[in-house]
Amino acid sequence: MQPIDPNTLFSIFEQGDEQIYQEHGIEETLNNPFVLIGMVVRGVENYHMMDQMYMIRYPQQYKNVRHITKYKYFNNLLNYLNRIGSDKFDVIYKVGESFEKGEAFKALDILRVFYEKIEQYEKCAIIKRFQDLLTSPEYSLI
Repeated sequence: MQPIDPNTLFSIFEQGDEQIYQEHGIEETLNNPFVLIGMVVRGVENYHMMDQMYMIRYPQQYKNVRHITKYKYFNNLLNYLNRIGSDKFDVIYKVGESFEKGEAFKALDILRVFYEKIEQYEKCAIIKRFQDLLTSPEYSLI
């Protein structure tokens, strides 16, 4: 069996949502911060599912690349938050029904705790800013 490559292991999820929006001609939806946060939520879920699958199927090989794979994948998810680049969501944007407030907060917290453990506090601050926005009374999520 070939060694597991951490650079391509989860590449199937990297284009996923964005590619679908582009194929359907609705790229402007990607300007909606709630859509981008939803992509983070689904990304965290996908990561955990794939992580468990690889740990069960290839425990020894995957163990060697598990941390770097998680780091790279979570950095890609953090890029969705960086694309929002705002301290306030415009009122024209509404949250989709594909995730709820608690689910979004939990996914962001998984990212925040990961970066906290490896002492990348700048990334923690970015994530915390969005957690604060999501829990502010100004935004009522489904």
